[in-house]
Amino acid sequence: MQTVQSLKDGIWNLPNTVTNLLGSREDGGVAADDHNNNASTAPDDGEDGKNDDDEGDSVSDDNAAAVAAIEEQDIGAESMANSLMSVEEDILDRSHAIPFGLIREQWQLVLDWDASIPEMEDAIGKCKVLVLRCEDNSEEKKWLVRHLIELRYRLRELQDVDSDPDALPPETKVILGHHFVANRNNPKYKVHCDHCSGIIWNVVQASYICTDCSFAVHHKCIRNVIRICAHVITTERNLPIECICPEIGLAFQKYTCAECGCQLSCNISTAVTCFGLELKAEKFNAVVPRLCDYSGLYYCTACHWNDTSIIPARVVNNWDFVPRKVGRASLQQIRLLYERPLINLEARNPRLFHFIAGLGVVKRLRTKLTQMKRYLAVCRLAEEHRLVRDTIGGGSRRHLMQSVDMYSVADLVGVENGTLPEFLRKAHDAFERHIRNCVICSGKAYFCEVCSNDEFLFPFDDGAIACTRCNSVSHRACYARSNRSCLKCARLRVREQQMRNEILDAANGN
Repeated sequence: MQTVQSLKDGIWNLPNTVTNLLGSREDGGVAADDHNNNASTAPDDGEDGKNDDDEGDSVSDDNAAAVAAIEEQDIGAESMANSLMSVEEDILDRSHAIPFGLIREQWQLVLDWDASIPEMEDAIGKCKVLVLRCEDNSEEKKWLVRHLIELRYRLRELQDVDSDPDALPPETKVILGHHFVANRNNPKYKVHCDHCSGIIWNVVQASYICTDCSFAVHHKCIRNVIRICAHVITTERNLPIECICPEIGLAFQKYTCAECGCQLSCNISTAVTCFGLELKAEKFNAVVPRLCDYSGLYYCTACHWNDTSIIPARVVNNWDFVPRKVGRASLQQIRLLYERPLINLEARNPRLFHFIAGLGVVKRLRTKLTQMKRYLAVCRLAEEHRLVRDTIGGGSRRHLMQSVDMYSVADLVGVENGTLPEFLRKAHDAFERHIRNCVICSGKAYFCEVCSNDEFLFPFDDGAIACTRCNSVSHRACYARSNRSCLKCARLRVREQQMRNEILDAANGN
């Protein structure tokens, strides 16, 4: 086996060895030829020098002048080419991410960083006119609204500096919807720049971070940011992507990164047969595309760091909580949508409530909490003791007792690991204890009109049922014995009919 392996290594290195030998021979041959040519031409040059000394001096002066003129032309052409390339790069940077329908207006909309106040005001006015012309929910209108906000922030900064030149510049920088502030914290873990993917050394490097989407960037990279703020994207979309990995293919992306636009190519392995042994040669300089499982787009290694996250579409459709690889932009969007109650699970996939027992438990508990809210919202003692705020918490979970249908990704994860049902049971027990012992809340209890029992009934009791019209509460068994008819509703209908008859009699003079 060792002999075979050494044979494989020798065959694999054989082309390199042959190439090196040929290269050394060619270099030696070229050097020898140059040496022979110099040796053969040297006498001729010497003979010409002996015969035509005066002519040589004049010719050398003319040649020197010609060479100097050519060098000046080359330098001028090179400087002109460099200036044209810089202008072209500036144009590309300024027009990056602008929709195709607004390319003609880019010189009036996209301004340099040293633009004046009148130029800013003209660009803002042009943006307002174009916003009114564009169609609703179009890419052009969304881009114009984002750009209009950015221009207004920049105009405010210029006006502040113009009114008070000695004032400190504002700390917030608005770029593509990002609100960048100086990052003065020294985290214990490594922080990488979301633009160049390099490490941010906070001790020696200035950096900024977006207060909306946590986009971290070097100070030197802040003007080159090309990614739109994830908070803006999630606000415009208002819902997570509902399809599972909506892949469109590299051909549709023209084999370029979906974010930065760099060229993508596959790391193809080609089989090579040599002396009966099959070997593989790989292209090590290829940029391997990376698929984002959330958006279905392909990214380069600088825009896709192989981060993993739970995909909301897979949870809703397949109840799949396996983390999958997503791009940086998608990861920021998922983090912003993680605690927002945007998923109407019963409308999207009602069969999950039959297969997942935890969802049925959560739905029953949330229904009881919404019924308890009617008592707690008007109770003065509950407000003084801050019962709801201390039990439910902040705004991320207030929706649990405000509605029954809407869920967030965090809620579904809590159903899967069992933390959400336990949390709702504790809240239910605390609220029920207060309602039954509170003087104000217990005074709003009901009695069953069918059996005339003295037992206090509440809508959230397990053995009670509330009428959907008059909200009266009775025992479930009593409600079934009365042929599922509410006595209070029947009494109200009789009273309403009597009032109508009295009004008709008064109108007829009876």
